[in-house]
Amino acid sequence: MKFTYSRGLLWLLFSIYAAVNGDCDKGITLIKDQLKTLEKSVNMVTDGSCCSPKPKPPSAFHAEIRFNRMYKGGSVWVFDNVVTNLGNAYNPATGKFTAPTKGVYLFNWYTLSDPDKMAHAGLYVNGKMKGRQASNNGGGGSKWVTAGSSIVLALNKGDLVYIMDVHRSTSTVRGSWTAFGGVQLS
Repeated sequence: MKFTYSRGLLWLLFSIYAAVNGDCDKGITLIKDQLKTLEKSVNMVTDGSCCSPKPKPPSAFHAEIRFNRMYKGGSVWVFDNVVTNLGNAYNPATGKFTAPTKGVYLFNWYTLSDPDKMAHAGLYVNGKMKGRQASNNGGGGSKWVTAGSSIVLALNKGDLVYIMDVHRSTSTVRGSWTAFGGVQLS
């Protein structure tokens, strides 16, 4: 870039010198050529063709449920311990991820249920279930059951993604072991 400006400045000075020293036609032609070149450069800067736009960083998040919880049927699970939230598309107050742009996203969710408890975690997009898993722990004693799932989805800007019990029944989940995350792939 510096070379182009230096060369342009030299040509401009030469053009002025030629015009002042009697070769007006050559000087005027050189000045006109430099103005055309300068106009092309300005157009390249204003239309963005001189450099590629900076890519927007992808949206990515990972959050966990901080403490053991029971969620009543029909309530969104709130993953309040945010580990990563690039792009701030995940809202830890509501438990919902809002797609910042149209694209392809990968989501994962994991549930640990207490002994003699269950949790049927479903991933929902705008109120429609898209994926599910079951953590049925009827074993009693000190037996723990973990379930996990992942899904790739094409989303539109503004789509809401969240976790809720599939059967709309009460779910008991273990804090620190129950997580929800996602990343924008394209």
